[in-house]
Amino acid sequence: MVIFLYGADDYRREQKKRSIFAEFIKKYSGLNIGVFDLAEEKGLTDFAEFVRSQSIFEQKKFVALENSFEEKTREKLAEVLKPLLPAKDIIILLSERKEPVKALQFLLTKPALSQTFPNLAGPEWTGFIKTEAKKFGFIPEDAAVQFLADVYKDNTWGLITELEKLGSLNGSTSLTMGKAAITRKDLESFDLEVAPNYWTTLNALKGHDIKNRLWALEKLLALGDPAPKIFNILASQWREKLSVMAEYDIKIKSGKLEYEEALVDLVIG
Repeated sequence: MVIFLYGADDYRREQKKRSIFAEFIKKYSGLNIGVFDLAEEKGLTDFAEFVRSQSIFEQKKFVALENSFEEKTREKLAEVLKPLLPAKDIIILLSERKEPVKALQFLLTKPALSQTFPNLAGPEWTGFIKTEAKKFGFIPEDAAVQFLADVYKDNTWGLITELEKLGSLNGSTSLTMGKAAITRKDLESFDLEVAPNYWTTLNALKGHDIKNRLWALEKLLALGDPAPKIFNILASQWREKLSVMAEYDIKIKSGKLEYEEALVDLVIG
């Protein structure tokens, strides 16, 4: 079985990925789990070996693939995946921001299972905000919902971070949040402002003007975007800095550098 999740909404896509993983963990006690990054030198080779090997003690295998659309591996990945589409003892999960490249278009058709997670807009976006706010224990008024919808447009991670913070402050004596619903005035007390286009801000990190780069980084971090997320998106898009980002990645994973330090160094460099 091959499951493909895709779309610009990283948060909802990640939540679906985790729920699928949890479902199979609960269902199969003997699940053999493998995670492979196809951007790594031996990623594809290790993945192919993993799915081909079989133990008499394992019921099923669950595989999560990262960076599945790498140009150097996409053709070979297709060759490995296609025979596994009808397999019942191997579950392969791919999650990407974009639709599949030509060699992997079969991920969008049966027997593969696919689901898309585009950025929400309009009633779907405001409805999502109301639903998530309830999970954090409060109800925002319609004006507050629209305000959050504008501030966190195309930034679900930032929205969830803000809702979690608001939920933890519910009933605070410094706010009017102990009443039936949170108002726009409550939100304005946090000095929130309507954010600029998310991807425009992200792309500003790659600009020539250091002042604009610093502003963009400050804005993204202020929106609640996790530094690892910003770093990984940049690493996947900024091809000119691929070798530099790889060096940062090694230092981060070896404990010599934090994601925030790497981003600041990159921006001022």
